Amino acid sequence: MLGVRRRFKKSKSDMNILTSYNWLKEYLDTDLSPGEFAAATTNAGNSVERTKNIGEGLEGVVVGEIKSIDKHPDANKLSVAKVDVGKKDNLQIIFGQMVEMEVGFKIPVAVAPMTMPNGNEIKKTKLRGEVSEGMLCLDQELGFSDKGVSIRFFDESVKNGTSIVDALELDDVIFDIEVTSNRPDCRSIIGQAREGGAAIGGGFKMPQVSIPKAKETPSFSIQVDEPELCPKYSAISIENVKVGPSPWWMQKKLMFAGFKPINNIVDITNYVLHEYGQPLHTFDADKLEGEKIIVRKAKKNEKFLALDENEYKLSSDQLVIADEKQAVAVAGVMGGELTGTTENTTRVLIESATFDPVSVRQTSRALNLYSDSQLLFEKGLSTESTKPALARAVELILELAGGEVASGVLVEEAKTYEPLVFDFNPTKVNELMGVELKEEEMASILKQLGFQVTPPNPPLKRGGTYKVVVPYWRDRDIEDPVDFTEEIARIYGYEKIPPILPQGDLSEQIPDSSLFWRRRIKQILAGAGLTEAYSYSFVSEKQIELFDCSQVMKLKNPLNSEQEYLRQSLLPSMLTTVAANQKRFSEAELFETAPVYKAQKNDKPKQIQKLVIAVYGKDGVESFSHVKGMLERLFRQTGITDWSYSRDDFRDHLHTGRQARVFVGKEDVGWIGQVNNELSQAFDLDVDVVVAGLNIDLLIPMFSVNKSYTPLPQFPSVKRDLAFVVDESVEYKTVVDVIEKESALVGNVGLFDVYRGKGIENGKKSIAIHMDFLAQDRTLESEEVDVELEKIRTVLQKKFSAIMRS
Repeated sequence: MLGVRRRFKKSKSDMNILTSYNWLKEYLDTDLSPGEFAAATTNAGNSVERTKNIGEGLEGVVVGEIKSIDKHPDANKLSVAKVDVGKKDNLQIIFGQMVEMEVGFKIPVAVAPMTMPNGNEIKKTKLRGEVSEGMLCLDQELGFSDKGVSIRFFDESVKNGTSIVDALELDDVIFDIEVTSNRPDCRSIIGQAREGGAAIGGGFKMPQVSIPKAKETPSFSIQVDEPELCPKYSAISIENVKVGPSPWWMQKKLMFAGFKPINNIVDITNYVLHEYGQPLHTFDADKLEGEKIIVRKAKKNEKFLALDENEYKLSSDQLVIADEKQAVAVAGVMGGELTGTTENTTRVLIESATFDPVSVRQTSRALNLYSDSQLLFEKGLSTESTKPALARAVELILELAGGEVASGVLVEEAKTYEPLVFDFNPTKVNELMGVELKEEEMASILKQLGFQVTPPNPPLKRGGTYKVVVPYWRDRDIEDPVDFTEEIARIYGYEKIPPILPQGDLSEQIPDSSLFWRRRIKQILAGAGLTEAYSYSFVSEKQIELFDCSQVMKLKNPLNSEQEYLRQSLLPSMLTTVAANQKRFSEAELFETAPVYKAQKNDKPKQIQKLVIAVYGKDGVESFSHVKGMLERLFRQTGITDWSYSRDDFRDHLHTGRQARVFVGKEDVGWIGQVNNELSQAFDLDVDVVVAGLNIDLLIPMFSVNKSYTPLPQFPSVKRDLAFVVDESVEYKTVVDVIEKESALVGNVGLFDVYRGKGIENGKKSIAIHMDFLAQDRTLESEEVDVELEKIRTVLQKKFSAIMRS
C-alpha cells in the first residue's frame, strides 16, 4: 500500500481505475495468479497498464510495542524508546516530535537495515551519542496518507514482531486499468469482476442486497422540476447513526483505490462509488431546511459553498439539489459544505440519482469543479443503477454506523425503465469475425457479460435470429446488433482470429500536393536539427487580445478558460511551448506546422495551413541570422529561388529594429522577427526568442521538385575585396543590389566582416565584402576589373556617402 497513493495517484482527467485483486475476488471465483488474470482481462479489452504489489518493500516493517520512553540525554526534542519487536533484546529507537507516544503502544517499526518503499534507507546509527536501531513509522512514511501526522495502532491480539504485511493484510496486488470513455460500468469493482469473469470463462457472482423495511412513513418528499436533466432521483433516510472512523478493512480498500478515508458515512459513499460505479451523496438531514428535496435549476447568481470549501456563483442553466431555502449540491458534481456529514450527524439522507451527462459536463467546465462523481455522470449512467447502489450503502451504514431505516426509498422517475432489445444473428457474426463459432458459445459469452439471450421457438434454423436484452449497465454503449460482434470477438480472443490479408485491386492513389509538401517541410526542418512541436488549436481570450485578432471563433463548450477560441496564429501556441520548456532546456530550435482558423459568416471557419519557427537561448542578433538561414534553406530545398526580405515595422509584438516581411517574388508569404519585451513579459519568457512564420497554403503552388542546372563558367573569375564605412542604418541587402545593378561583371558578392568600435565613428559601421568578377566569353584583364571596382566605389560614395577603407 505503501506508496499506492504516491505511485497510483488518481487523475481527474482520465477514466483509469485502481483495482484491488483481493477486492475483485470477493465477486469473482478464480485461482489465477495476478499476472495471469491481468493478461486475460487485458486481452479482453480492459488493459492493465501497471500492477503494484502493495506489500512489496515492507517486509522489514513489523509490529513493535513500546516498553519505555526516556528523554534523550543530549537533545531536548528527541526521545529514546525501548521497543519489543519479538526479538530476544528490545531495540533502542530515537524519535522526534511526532504524535504523543506512550508505553504500551503497538505501532509499525522499521527495523534497520532496510529501505522503505519511498526510497528512504533505515540504518543503525548514532544520534547525539545514542544508538538508534530503527524508526517508528507514521502513516505518511508507510504510504497510508499524503499529509498530516497520524500513526497506525495495533491491539493486544497482534503479536510483537508480526510483519505489518500480515497484520494489516497487505498481501494484495493493485491493477491500474484503462477504461474507455464508452464503458463507465467498467470503472467499478463489480464491472471489472464481471468483465474478468467473462475473460477467464466464468466465476462472476453478483451480490444480492435488499433494503430493510422502514419503521415509519417517510417524512421527506422529492420534487423534480427538471425531469429531462434528472431522469431519476431516489433517496432514503436513516436515523440514529453514529459517525466515526471506518474500520481498517474499508480504509485500506479506499486507500488502494486512491481515496482518502474521512469518516464512516463519507467513506461508505466512496466505497459504493468504487464498488458499484454509481455516485451517491449523503446529507445531514437535520441541516436541511424543510422536509423536501427539490431538483431545480439554479437561480441567477445563486451562491453555493461546496465541499471543497470554495464558494461558487451559479447560473440559471445549471442543475442543483436544493432544500426549501437554498442549493445544497450541484447536481452530479459536488455536495455542499453546509449540509455535509460531521461527527455530530445522527440523521442522514442518502441520494442516489442519475443526471443528464451534457448538463453535468457543462456545469463542471463552467465552474471548473471536478469530482469522481462528475467523471462518471458525464459519461452517462443508467437509471437502473441507482437502486442496487443505494441498497448497498444502506447495508454498510447499518453495519458500520448503526442506525435504523427511517423511511422507504423515495423515488421520482421521469419514465419507467425499458431495456433495449435487439435481434442477434449468429451467422452474420461469424461472417464479420471471419471465424466459425457455435451458437451456444456465442450465447454463453453474451450471458457471461450480463446479456439475456432468448432462444427461438421453434428451434433456430441457419440464418435465424435470437432476441438479446441489453443489461442496464450497457444501455448507453450498445447501440446496434453489430455491437454484439465486438463483444463476442474480444471475449473469444482477437489473437485466435486468423490473420488474412485482404485481396483485390488497390484503388488509384490521388496525389495530395498539400500533404506531400507539409511532410517535406517537416523533413527539411527536422533534418536541419529543429524539434517539431505539437499544440492545441485553442487559445485563451488573453492571447486573442494580445494579438488583436479579428474574425475569431469562440467555442460553445471549451475544455477550460485557457482554450476558449480557435487560434488565428501559431505564434501564441509556440510562445506557450517556449515558456513551458525554457527552464528545462536552456536553448532550443522548434517548429510547428498546423492549421489556423479564420471565422466566416454563416459558414464553418476557413482553415489556413501555417508554419512557425522559434529559436531561443542565443543572442537575439545571432538567433535572427540563424532563423533567416533556416528560411533560406527551406526555400532552396523546395525549389524557390526568388525570395527576399523587406524591413518593415509592421508587427507591434516584434522588435522594432529586428523584423522583416518575407516575399517570394512580389507575394508576401510571411515574416521574421525577435519577440519584443512586452510580449515576452506577457508569456513569462526569460530568454530572447526569434520567430518566423510562413503561409504554407500560399507557398505550395510555388514549391517545385524540379531541379535546374547552371553550367560551370568556362573562364576564371577575378576576386576583389572592398571595405567601406557607411551609416548604421544602411542595410547590406541594399548595398548588394546597388553593386549588382552598377556592374554587369559582378558575380557573387559575399559579406565577410562588419565592424563597429575603435576608429569607427558612432552611428557608423564598416562593411567588408568579397566580390567575384566574371565574363562569360573571356578571361578578364586586371585593368577591366579595376575599372569596374572604381565604378562601384563611386556609386557607393554617391548613394550611401560611403568612405572607402584601405
